[in-house]
Amino acid sequence: MAFSKKIRQAVYVKYDGRCAYCGRSIEYKDMQVDHFVPKRGWNESGSDDISNLMPACRMCNHYKRANSLAIFRKYIQEIPRKLRENYIYKVGLAYGNVIENPKPIVFYFEQVGERKE
Repeated sequence: MAFSKKIRQAVYVKYDGRCAYCGRSIEYKDMQVDHFVPKRGWNESGSDDISNLMPACRMCNHYKRANSLAIFRKYIQEIPRKLRENYIYKVGLAYGNVIENPKPIVFYFEQVGERKE
């Protein structure tokens, strides 16, 4: 979906040019506008209102897809378990060049709050 330059700029500054999910810095031209509550979600419908739009890097927006925040968090938490099924990952663990660091998933926007103009 295409948003106006004014809307895109407002979304970009919400978190000072960072992805609202992982917190990595993103260039304006690389930012994707994500619907926090999916516009065509499974159980709910979000809007194009600025309060429902989040700046996202391509990786997070792609992985979140049209899922709720709870489902997105669950998918991220499942990554280590999924990786453990991979033989190469097991070798990395055995040789110590892969170190697991289990922790709760806290998104960037939950840590910093929305930027106020």
